[in-house]
Order: sequence, then structure tokens, then C-alpha cells
Amino acid sequence: MAGFMRRWVAAVVFVLGAMPAAAEEGMYNPDGLVRTSLRYSEEMFDRQAHVPNKIARMFLARSEGRLEPGALYLGGRFVATRIWETTNTPGRFPILSRLPPTHTAGTSDGYGVINEISVHTTLALPMVTAFAQGEYTEVEYPGQKPIQLRKYWVAIGDPDVAPVYLAFGRKTVNFGNFATYAPFTHSHSTHYFWPQSDDPVIELGYVTPRTELAFTLIPAHRGLRVLSTPKNDGAFSNFAVNGSHRFDLGRGRSLRLGAGFLRGTIYDSVIAHHPPGVGINRQWNGLWDVNAVYNAPRFDLMAEFTRTLHDWPATGHHVQATTLQGRWRGEVFGRPAVWSASVSRGVQGARGLPWEVMEQAILGLEVDLAPHVKVGAEYMYNEGFVPLILPRVTSVAGVKSHTVILGAELTF
Repeated sequence: MAGFMRRWVAAVVFVLGAMPAAAEEGMYNPDGLVRTSLRYSEEMFDRQAHVPNKIARMFLARSEGRLEPGALYLGGRFVATRIWETTNTPGRFPILSRLPPTHTAGTSDGYGVINEISVHTTLALPMVTAFAQGEYTEVEYPGQKPIQLRKYWVAIGDPDVAPVYLAFGRKTVNFGNFATYAPFTHSHSTHYFWPQSDDPVIELGYVTPRTELAFTLIPAHRGLRVLSTPKNDGAFSNFAVNGSHRFDLGRGRSLRLGAGFLRGTIYDSVIAHHPPGVGINRQWNGLWDVNAVYNAPRFDLMAEFTRTLHDWPATGHHVQATTLQGRWRGEVFGRPAVWSASVSRGVQGARGLPWEVMEQAILGLEVDLAPHVKVGAEYMYNEGFVPLILPRVTSVAGVKSHTVILGAELTF
């Protein structure tokens, strides 16, 4: 605990020391060559919202005048959490979206972790926008380094000329929605199906304030998380299409409907190593996704469903995930706050099998303490223990866990 607190304090000092004296609206040096934009940084760093469509958000920031040509924008983020967990089965803690450093035995655990210290830079030029994000994390995937060049791309296009762009770089593939309203933890939809590229992809997009369309060409390699192809020969044979449209309903209300398709995923092999480098009799196994978001002045509602086209050979069953969630905007002690509730369910086995299903429910609260500082809290209930690594071997039926997470987030 003491070591975590020392790292936490050092990171806060580092981030606060790097922060400019920003105005309340989050802009610094708005007419200079080097600038910051808090609202833009919040969108680009956010792993809970705008998960697949960061380039579209960058493009919209240009169209809204928040990114102006001829300027270099800098940003930073620090996120740390303290986690307490209990389980009814020793050594089995079915928590999603993180790789805890313990969980080897026992029925309870508590630990602190720096989720990320990230910096980004965005160079806006006429017809060209370049982006890069570097990151330090204590929850890296096996084989990854704690310091990473997480994302980078170059996008050609100017919304003042035409609402289209062509981009090349490393990013989350534009497929699905995968937002989670909880402050820190992802849903089963995100955990099962969030496709992150390792090699650069090519993305062609169409963006307006109401409509987003994207087509992505993906190299046929084993990517990060769920991306994979049968041959892994490097050809641009994997692809994704994704789109959404917002319908205005009046009185500040709207409905956004979305759908997408991804051709190649890890759910294509009987050898369910995660990630699999090779497999046996591998066939293309794609995903389809539908999602809907209802927005009102004080609350939002969202639903998402994603499913594989074919059975996963590792389990003999298709893989699917469903997420239902809502959030309400209010105040806590006079500060802006968001209350959230999220439930999600992942299925990958036939009824009654130990690897059939996992379920999760989260109650969350996030409070804006200051323009650059947010604190959050979650209570989470999980049922089912089904790792995506060899689920027939590692799954345990009847596992139930309770988790409490407290965290802080600093952004500029």
C-alpha cells in the first residue's frame, strides 16, 4: 500500500507540474503554436466512451473549431485505482478489463494500481491531422512493455472541404460502440469484442455531426485482443465496416442507431490460447454488432449486442455479449456528477456447461472535483468464471465475486 501511495503521489506531482494554467474552459494558449484543449483530451484519452471512433472525434473537433490548423495540441492523463475484491471460490476473481498483479489464491484481495500515465500530441495542418499517444501502465498485457506507443495515425481530410478522411495508423478498429457508462470497468461487450490493431490499419471514413461511416482494411496478422485471421500472412484481407446515425427527437433528445461487421477474430480456432498464434483448421469467424443510444438532457440509455457469425471451435458454440446501461447527470455537494448502472452478459457455451456464461452488474458514480480532476467509485458484482484462455479447462461454475473500486483521474 505504501509503495502504491508513493507512486500515486509522484504521478500526481508529475502531471500537475506539467499542467499549464488553463482557463476554466480547458483551453491554454488558444492563439499560440502549442496549445491544450481539455475537452479534446478527455475524448481522446477516454477508454469508456468513443472507443472505436477516435479519428471521427478528432475530425469533428476540427469541424467545431476545437482543433485549428497550424497548431500543435498537447495533453496528458493520469488514472489510478484502489481495488478490493471478495470471491466465494479461492483464487477465482472474475473481474474484467484489467490484469491484476495478484489473484493467485485466497478469497479476498486488495491492491492499488496506476492504470495509466498517458500523453498525446495532435498536429493540425491544412488537410492533414497527425496524432500519437504514449502510455505508462502497470496493467500491461503479457509480453508488452509498461511504456508503450499506444496509438498513432495520420489522417488526410478537411471537414471544411468535405466530410471524408483517409487515415493510416495503429488504433482500435472502427467496429461496434463498446462504450461503458461505469467510471473504470468495461462491459462484457468490450471485454469480448474490442478489436485493437497491432500493425497499422487503413481507415476510410465519412463524418458529420449526425452520421458516421467507416471502412477499415486490416493486415492479416494476429492483432491485439480479438483480431486474428486464419493464415496470418500479412495481406490486407481482414476488414471492418461500421456506421451510426443520430435522429433528433426534439427537446434535447435524440436516438443514435449503429451497426457493424468485422471479418476476422480470434474465435476461429479449436486451440483457444489467447492470443492464438496458430490453430487447427482455422476458418474466418466474423462478428456483427448492433447498438442504440438514447440521449436526453439529464440521462442516457444504451443497448448493444454483438455475436460471432459461426461457432467458436474451442467451445462448440457461438460467442455473444449483451450490454444494457444507463446514466443520470446531477450534482454531489454542488459538483457535477454522473450516476450509472450497467449490466452485461457474455455467452460462449451450451446451457449448463461450466463455460456457458459470465454476468456482471456495476453501480458507478463519477464526480468532477475541478475542471481537470475527477474521482470515481464502483460497486461490481460478477457471476461465472470463464477465461478466454482454454475455457474448457480453466472455467469454474458457480463463482461469484464482489468488487469495490475507488479511483482518481487527472487530465489536461
